[in-house]
Amino acid sequence: MMFKVGISGDLLNDENEPCFGNAPLEILKNRKDIEISWMDKNITELNSDMTSVYDAILLNLPKANAHSVSQIDCRLKIISRFGVGFDSVDIEAMKRKNIIVTNTPNAVRRPVAVATLTMIFALAGKLIKKDNLVRSGNWDQRTNFMGVGLSRKTLGVIGAGSIGTETIKLSKPFFKNILAYDPFLSEEEISQKGAAKAELHELASKSDFIIILCNLNSSTNALINSDFFTNMKKNGYIFNLSRGPVINETDLEKALEDKRIAGAGLDVTNTEPLQTNSKLLKYENVIITPHALCWTDECFHDIATEAISSILNFIDKKPILNQVNK
Repeated sequence: MMFKVGISGDLLNDENEPCFGNAPLEILKNRKDIEISWMDKNITELNSDMTSVYDAILLNLPKANAHSVSQIDCRLKIISRFGVGFDSVDIEAMKRKNIIVTNTPNAVRRPVAVATLTMIFALAGKLIKKDNLVRSGNWDQRTNFMGVGLSRKTLGVIGAGSIGTETIKLSKPFFKNILAYDPFLSEEEISQKGAAKAELHELASKSDFIIILCNLNSSTNALINSDFFTNMKKNGYIFNLSRGPVINETDLEKALEDKRIAGAGLDVTNTEPLQTNSKLLKYENVIITPHALCWTDECFHDIATEAISSILNFIDKKPILNQVNK
């Protein structure tokens, strides 16, 4: 029997070509025992018609929940998430059905760390404001838009996992001090990564630039709230490249409105896509990107390759390195 692989249709670009290129798919196409097909790009949630057809799904944005796999004839054996986050998949429901869930932590580590620094540099250097000066014919106003230097500043990192570790590594040449909050790591473990361990509100009060890189779960939902913003320096900046709900967005809007903080950089928001009437869009000291700042040709090629490798390892009964629901 052919092993059927469904690929999330939202990974096709406007030309109906894989946004990650064709090269990662060649290894699947060359296998005689594998049949691949593209799923509808408009689906938002897997249903029983899909999970009864495919043995494996390379999944991007659609959700997978208990209802997705509730039918008796569910054929699905593995979901390979295209990316590092897996909060769109009901992990426990998949575990009950013996469906393996994997992600791609190695492929995104460097790209997200680079994206983090990109956003810091852009906001600290007032890149967008200075670009607008030129476009609006206000070149001579440049002395009114002085950037913020980093060499005497403290960086705070919330979440010192693989991406946080890579960010600490890349940030060391730019910042005087680096603090990290991660309740799962000891002081010694964080020190080995190149940072000093700090409690959450200590990090808020001592950091000039704060980066959120933790997973979204019950303990991190709305972790960054009014109390946190109250503890931040008035000239402090906060950046979120993890998941939107880690920040209480209403509290963030209030902090910006009251000029309680200097600015924010968001690659993720509570609601995606962000509504065009969002209050966050009115602030010139906020940069928002569409959950895509780390997206590059190299990044997507590597994500696809890593995700496909998990499926192939399952088929060939090899160890699956990135399973998240063991």
